[in-house]
Amino acid sequence: MGIPDKHKQEISLLHGFIALFLILVVSGFTSYALNLSWGWLRQALALVHLFAGYVIGAIFFFYSYKHFKRTVGFRRTGSIILGVILFLAICYLALTGVLISFTGVLKKQAWLLDSHIVCAILTLFLLVVHLIWHYITFPRNRRSSVPSGFVTLSNKIIKPILVVVGVACAITITLLIGNYLIQNNYPNNTVDDYLYAYGDGPFLPSLTMTESGTFVQRRHIAESAQCIECHKGIGEQWMASTHRHAADDPTYVRNVNLLTESKGIAPTRYCEGCHAPVALLTGQLTPGGSHGGKLGTVANKEGISCMSCHGVSHLTSSEGVASYHFSPRESYLFANVDVWPLNFLHQQALKLVPQRHAKDLLSPLLQESQFCSSCHIQFMDKSMNNWGWVKMQDEFLAWSNSKFNSPKELRFSHPQNKQCQDCHMPMIKAEDIAADGAGQVRSHYFVGANVMLAKHFDNETLFEMTKEFLQQDKIQLSIEPPEDEQAKQSALYLKAELRNQHKYPVAMYRGEHKKIKVLLTNQGVGHSFPGGTIDLNEAWIDFKVYDGQQRLVTSSGQLQTDGSLGADTVVYKEIAIDRHGKEVWRHDLFNMVGRSYVNVIPAGSTDVVEFDLIVPDWATSPLTISATLKFRKLNQKYLDWVNLKQSVDTNPIIDIARDSVSVKVLKAPASQ
Repeated sequence: MGIPDKHKQEISLLHGFIALFLILVVSGFTSYALNLSWGWLRQALALVHLFAGYVIGAIFFFYSYKHFKRTVGFRRTGSIILGVILFLAICYLALTGVLISFTGVLKKQAWLLDSHIVCAILTLFLLVVHLIWHYITFPRNRRSSVPSGFVTLSNKIIKPILVVVGVACAITITLLIGNYLIQNNYPNNTVDDYLYAYGDGPFLPSLTMTESGTFVQRRHIAESAQCIECHKGIGEQWMASTHRHAADDPTYVRNVNLLTESKGIAPTRYCEGCHAPVALLTGQLTPGGSHGGKLGTVANKEGISCMSCHGVSHLTSSEGVASYHFSPRESYLFANVDVWPLNFLHQQALKLVPQRHAKDLLSPLLQESQFCSSCHIQFMDKSMNNWGWVKMQDEFLAWSNSKFNSPKELRFSHPQNKQCQDCHMPMIKAEDIAADGAGQVRSHYFVGANVMLAKHFDNETLFEMTKEFLQQDKIQLSIEPPEDEQAKQSALYLKAELRNQHKYPVAMYRGEHKKIKVLLTNQGVGHSFPGGTIDLNEAWIDFKVYDGQQRLVTSSGQLQTDGSLGADTVVYKEIAIDRHGKEVWRHDLFNMVGRSYVNVIPAGSTDVVEFDLIVPDWATSPLTISATLKFRKLNQKYLDWVNLKQSVDTNPIIDIARDSVSVKVLKAPASQ
């Protein structure tokens, strides 16, 4: 007996639905089950799954309308209930699938993918139960009027299944072959007439290495804008950061140009491995090329790009000076292809299979202080200074010796041992695809002590964050009240509230000479204070004493009219010297062979400074003794030199810590 014409359209829709449903089941579960090492195949299957999902969605709702319209009058409650539940389950699958295709598989919305997978399993189970139940309960009196219990099923379903499977396989193969051809169609990583000035290694004297042993294509190290397309929150932070401005920082531009003028472009590899990896790794640092300090270049615009950190697989040594191993990433279909729709397919593959992205770009090394050491350890050797090896900054060693690095002596350990990232990349709120369940990401502002750069690029948000970071009581300053040598012991009863005072009332006498002790304790900085470029930084104590009528009694650490510090200032910095014993004050470290002065406070240590105070006869009571720890990124001499060619708009001074005491002034007692 033939099938009524009114059922033929429903049959065609069902055949298409079942064929596509089969593709969804196979592609979905296969993609989910494949190991991440099957990256491109897994992504291709995920894209096939996505396309099939959108097509089957349109077919399903049209088919459901036809099917319900035909069966709504049947008095078979069980089948109808199962059919309605199955319809709702598929609706949920379609809804979550559409959401995932737009938002991607987000960490903060893990439930969305989990529920999609659970619902898919449930749908498959319900479909089987629905068919079995339909067959069991199919009325006997209708079997004589229809060809089978499944009116809309026939052996003709084989053809659409074969067609859909063939199309799915063709799409998968096309995606894989197309991606392979495109990725292998880029020019070789060679640079003509490259100057190997420091040996066989193309990046020497920087200690950087690459997987191929030679240069990388710009698309592998630059193109940070592509990252920001998805990571908008993190991208906004990075755009304002000191890492982003590592190459267009006016002080760096001035110094890298000085190095080029003095020794040529090849020696800039020493600097650019950390300040402008794009220029170093793409082979720009050779005669005829451009270093990162040149305005308008990609290296200048991106500084330390996204991939400069996230492309590092491991460290090449523990010596610093850009001692990292860069490995290009090509784990995603049509990566770095700026052609629509290939770029769209790339973005969708990223959204649907982010696990590979996280595995490739979130190396455990990124969470360790050792990673930061690759650039925050520095030395100079004979190849650069024509003298010999000399150690420079080493924040990693300073941190390693601190209480924050799980010391063996537990009595001196910090209650929460910390990595560099815990202080300089804390978890903060951000609207970003990588945000966790609490909507937070690791801060990519990389807040430190560079208030000058934040002001120069007119970023008040970062400036305030940096200022707050410096004022978080990491350095404690306290003044010890001077002892009253004229005070006499007494057997009289002393009130409890006086006994419990930490700073006991004291007095000073006119004409008396005292040593005022100021204590600076580095209790919260994970390395020595100050850190970084301590030949440029200046931290100093501003010490003042006023009498009761606000007349200045004595002072130390005030700025001179030209912006410099007085000779009597207690300053925390370094003075580097060249082979002739002269100060290397322009940060031309390629001339440095040693240092004549270093004054820093190691983590967990206290520096005790004494100031002379002679109480004048005219002083009225009380004396107010104050001390302030001040900090500025650049000393005045260097700032003036930088401003000869490039303007630094401002060099703000930050008050890090302060204390004051009030002391009575008495008439000197008559001599005995």
